[in-house]
Amino acid sequence: MKNYTVRFAHLKESPIPIPGDVIFQGDKVGTMGSTGESKHNHLHIDVIEGLIKRIVRLHDIGYEEGKAFLPNIKQLNYFIDNELFGIRPVITTHFYDPEYKKMYEKDHPAYDLVPADRHVTEDHFNIYWNRTKTGIILNKGFDKKGYGYFILIGFEA
Repeated sequence: MKNYTVRFAHLKESPIPIPGDVIFQGDKVGTMGSTGESKHNHLHIDVIEGLIKRIVRLHDIGYEEGKAFLPNIKQLNYFIDNELFGIRPVITTHFYDPEYKKMYEKDHPAYDLVPADRHVTEDHFNIYWNRTKTGIILNKGFDKKGYGYFILIGFEA
């Protein structure tokens, strides 16, 4: 078993769970929004190996040897299912998307997601813990330099 941290960012408001809370499959962890440097409602989600209790910038994450923060696409992909929003998620920015790199001159070892019916209703803007293993809230807060409201959740897999 290894430890991982998932980050949900650009949330509409401060999430209700607090550091130390244990969460279970189906628990609400936040609401999709457009805070921080976001330009539209979406969920930024990434998974880093290890338990991380602070904000890690995208430029600090990578595959290069010696990097302290390694992304894990296999674990990240397990979050992309209908239970996350309660409806099919749509990927608007892919993992290491080359267009993102051109636009912002930085890597994007993450996904940006929206619920499939986002243009019709906000009924599926809530984000749910969709793993069978429990998670533990490591940190939450507001990052004015980019991620807006965020929550960091640790889990084992």
